[in-house]
Amino acid sequence: MKILQLISSKGYFGAENVLVQLAAQLNKDKNFQPIAGVIENSVAPHREVADESRKKGISTAIFPCQDKFDLQTILQLRRYVREQGIDIIHSHGYKSNLYSFFSTLGLSTANVATCHNWLGDKAKMKFYTAIDLFFLRRFSHAVAVSPDVRERMLKSGIPAEKVSVVGNGIDVDRFENTSPPNNVKAQLGIPDHHSVVGTVGRLSPEKGHIHLLNVFEAIQSEFPDVSFLIVGDGPSREELQKKFDNPSVIFTGLRSDLPELYKCMDIFALPSLTEGLPMVLLEAMASALPVIATSVGSVPDVMIGGETGLLLSPGEEGVLRKHLVYLLRNPEERRRMGQKGHARVKEEYSAAKMANDYKSIYLATLGREKVL
Repeated sequence: MKILQLISSKGYFGAENVLVQLAAQLNKDKNFQPIAGVIENSVAPHREVADESRKKGISTAIFPCQDKFDLQTILQLRRYVREQGIDIIHSHGYKSNLYSFFSTLGLSTANVATCHNWLGDKAKMKFYTAIDLFFLRRFSHAVAVSPDVRERMLKSGIPAEKVSVVGNGIDVDRFENTSPPNNVKAQLGIPDHHSVVGTVGRLSPEKGHIHLLNVFEAIQSEFPDVSFLIVGDGPSREELQKKFDNPSVIFTGLRSDLPELYKCMDIFALPSLTEGLPMVLLEAMASALPVIATSVGSVPDVMIGGETGLLLSPGEEGVLRKHLVYLLRNPEERRRMGQKGHARVKEEYSAAKMANDYKSIYLATLGREKVL
């Protein structure tokens, strides 16, 4: 079965990670032939998905795109689907969903989409979301990464029998190596005796970094031997760096050595205002880190409050401060929570489990097995 995993990417974030992890797992099964496809914006090209896929031995395809809706890209994609005998296009994100739909009109190729979340309340984003949901109603099958996302899809009119929930999964082995990182703290300018609170993700308003950094400023005098590690890039980076110009706050930008960076951390914080099922949460737990996170999306389903970490409501800086101070003062509690989180991710959120769930959906979509 040939499956084109398709995305229009602005970097290497959660959805991109899911695509590569899924393709890597499918590539281990002789019954499935995944291709990592990237719709490449000519103005701001990003090939990270293709690069990471090639490293894992996955076939790739690049589809240049000149505009938000490029007829030539649709024609190129359609020609590729026909020539390669693609059975399913599995798209990730509203733009790739749109191109998937139009490039397969009149063909026997099935359309499957994963809805990771719809971010932002601006009129432009609401319009894109409405268009996306309109076309998803015409897809062969749609997958939500969390029950909340599924509920939104059902309310938009997508039939329940065409919607499944599949949690994200990660390669746990990549993050559970207990060997210490090689001079990473020194390279980042973090004193060896400092405790490190870290977060990973796109630097954009909905991720709530402002609240985490406000809390850091409030507790820094009480905890002078703590550094904050902000991993990622995005539209908010310049503003955040100007506002929090502090030698104990390190902005790394995009990094490929995430397992080593997690090993530098003592506490992981996820202050997001909205989420689906964040891959970075799974990665942090797989790294045996205690997590402080907002109770949004599937976060409270993945975490067990008080067991694998501590939960709070979005933007609740007072509670965030209380949780952070508690964990900084209690290293044994950090260790206990981290171990429980690691065990939970290994059992419930592996990439292999995610791939098996998707295999069932692919087979059912082609009429070969019952769907989840």
